[in-house]
Amino acid sequence: MQQINFILDRLTQLASNIYQRGKLNLTDMHVMSEDFFAGLLNIIYGLNLRNANIDKQNAEGIDLYDDKEKVIIQVSATCSKKKIQHSLDEAGKSYKGYHFRFLPMIVCSANSQKKQEYVLSDDITFDPKKDILEIATLLKDVQSDTTGYRVEQVVDYIKKNLCTLSGERLMSGLEYVIVELSKDGSEDSAIDTNLYRIEAKIAFNGLSYGQDIINEYASQYKKVSRIYEEYSKQGQYKSKAVLQKLHNVYLQYKNEYSGDDLFKRIEKELCSLVDAGNMPHGFTQEELEMCVDIIMVHAFMECNIFEKPE
Repeated sequence: MQQINFILDRLTQLASNIYQRGKLNLTDMHVMSEDFFAGLLNIIYGLNLRNANIDKQNAEGIDLYDDKEKVIIQVSATCSKKKIQHSLDEAGKSYKGYHFRFLPMIVCSANSQKKQEYVLSDDITFDPKKDILEIATLLKDVQSDTTGYRVEQVVDYIKKNLCTLSGERLMSGLEYVIVELSKDGSEDSAIDTNLYRIEAKIAFNGLSYGQDIINEYASQYKKVSRIYEEYSKQGQYKSKAVLQKLHNVYLQYKNEYSGDDLFKRIEKELCSLVDAGNMPHGFTQEELEMCVDIIMVHAFMECNIFEKPE
């Protein structure tokens, strides 16, 4: 249930941002969102959607397409019968034999639109009751996989593509997590200073999910180091305590897990060691996990977790 709430919160937040920026005639998020939703729908429905506005230069009536599965999708910041009918009319000119679906990027109830009748060309299929993909529809379809694997895939995808922290809020979150992880920690951590290539270490440890996290947060290395340095000036060597704790967690699970499973197990354990109830400024669980990932990436680069290639 926590993962479904995470998906709902992030999609709702994105939809709200798109709506508010649209009221100000700021449409910069629309193109980004088309690419985001292409990837999301590919996971949920097993498609291979591409952005038609890039591949086919402003294709009329649609934004995403999958030629193999004969699926076309209009991604829209409005949800009205007029908009849907216009998209159907335009799509019918170029996509004969395709299945049309409509995805409103904003928070809305599409019940009224689902009850309407639409004029279709003979070669376009569209069932408004099933093919208007509001957020509630996406969540229902994500949950239809009883194994839970699809939910996990969607959560990972959203974390990589939507979750960001910046500036003072990020530093505040990182500092809090560092303080929490340094509690009862040893200051005897030894850092392996021998040179190595990060790409080689990623490959050596068989990381794919972990590789995406590392690539995403490697640029935050200096922020973590800066926090450690400030504490060092005060005679508090939290870097050693935190790095040693991460190393110990790694050693605890390395014989039971490997690759991405090990990476995720370390993430889970570190999050459990942080008192989430006292996170500053109303931080969410997902933002806590982001800060943990950044600190993990720093430890990875310092060679306190995972093996260095021989």
